[in-house]
Amino acid sequence: MPHALARRLTRPALLLAALTLILALSGCGTAPAIERGAELRVRWVLPQAFPATIRLHRTVQGQPLWLMRSYPAGEAPEAGSDVGAEIAGGNMRVTLDEAQLVVAVLRNPLDRPARFWVAPHLPTPHSAEDALMIRCLCTGETYEVPALGTWTRVMELGIRRRDAVDTLIVTHVVTEGEAPAIEASRAHGGH
Repeated sequence: MPHALARRLTRPALLLAALTLILALSGCGTAPAIERGAELRVRWVLPQAFPATIRLHRTVQGQPLWLMRSYPAGEAPEAGSDVGAEIAGGNMRVTLDEAQLVVAVLRNPLDRPARFWVAPHLPTPHSAEDALMIRCLCTGETYEVPALGTWTRVMELGIRRRDAVDTLIVTHVVTEGEAPAIEASRAHGGH
């Protein structure tokens, strides 16, 4: 009889321990990766003849996607009303499946207006192309920034959960001059 009583006490205790272990392990699979998000790094490659600087900033409330502004020499986007905080080094943590609006800020150091376009972006690793949520500057348009001035454009960036990677680098190649003519259906402005 004492042996049967020990079995009755052990079985519920074992069942409780097993359920506790299952619940604990269910939180350890892929869920932490989803909760922590991923790192998105935006890089810019510019020709030596066009030594501009490009930085990413957070948007301020109410700025719509594609908003574009130019600032003449001596003027710049105002922190808090035109742009939010700078995104250091273009590196940002993103929550998966939640695209973020950011502002690209280009400063023209030349004493002449500069026309430029942006080649289609290159994701690294390339296999993560499907993970990328982006509406960027590589739309086939030619942009212009005033002499010694500044130019801004609101972009959208994010990483899809279903194809998520821990780190995704997006490289944009900026080219001075006019954008080549391409078919509208081939323009790479959004995914």
